[in-house]
Amino acid sequence: MNDAQKWLDQIIADIPFIEKEMYDDTKTLGKYGKAKKYARSYKHDFGGDYSATPEEIMQAAFNTMIEKVVSKLNEDSDNAEIK
Repeated sequence: MNDAQKWLDQIIADIPFIEKEMYDDTKTLGKYGKAKKYARSYKHDFGGDYSATPEEIMQAAFNTMIEKVVSKLNEDSDNAEIK
């Protein structure tokens, strides 16, 4: 159990770095719309059959990370200068 707790603690500690990598990856597309669409293309669709298994909870956490990246892209685009 101790090893499992250490593994989980490491994943939690890595989340900000993973989100930054995801964000940096989306920014390579050059346009906010494309970046948001790209990020959302990785979301898992539970299709109404969500039973909260450990696997589904991890997929839901990944979906939440994607939405945080999209929110950051929205903030960036809201602050962008109109050309």
